[in-house]
Amino acid sequence: IHPGVAGIFATCNRNHEKQCTQELIDLFNEEAEKQYDLAKDIIEDDSEDNEEDDIEASINKELESLKKSKDRKLFTPVNIDCECVIFFRTRKPIDPPEFVHNICENALKSGIKTTRHTLRLSPVSLTASATEEDLKDLAKKVLAPHFHTQNQQPYKFAIRTTIRNHTTLNRDQIIHVLALAVGPPHKVDLKDYDRLVHVECFKNIVGISVVKDFETLKRFNLQQIFE
Repeated sequence: IHPGVAGIFATCNRNHEKQCTQELIDLFNEEAEKQYDLAKDIIEDDSEDNEEDDIEASINKELESLKKSKDRKLFTPVNIDCECVIFFRTRKPIDPPEFVHNICENALKSGIKTTRHTLRLSPVSLTASATEEDLKDLAKKVLAPHFHTQNQQPYKFAIRTTIRNHTTLNRDQIIHVLALAVGPPHKVDLKDYDRLVHVECFKNIVGISVVKDFETLKRFNLQQIFE
């Protein structure tokens, strides 16, 4: 996993990483079709092309755009060589926190079991190298749209860290940096928070996302939602 990417971590039971990867590829692609206008996204990317007046040419262009949207890999599994954990790199228009939230919310509302091997999903809005300075820069980029907008309403927030195969940053360092980055008018509330700042540390990478309804949606654990 490189700095500057977005993605989704997923956990599964031991020796079921391949099955988990495959079922999530299917689930993610299906959900992406529902949540985003993928054909429109591709067409907008091609908007600089010359306009065609010919009807047949226009139809062919539309078909080509749809083909591009299918060929375009929105989710790429990355081999991280970690037992019970897999990672998908995502690309626009996928917004990992929103995307995972919607998957879990839909699962809770429908009660329909769509996965067998997947446990928890953990979205990552952006990654950086796991140094304190890079963490500070990353925090500014990821937290600003959630906590530092114009006419910002105050939130109660909490910080949750997941550390795997990582020894560079410790939990106290991370919480200190992020709490300062959030700052006033927001206040820490570990039990009844409005927003959760979720941090994933893996090897030499740190990733951050801001999520809502984390407790309501069983901490994004699909297995617990289905149960």
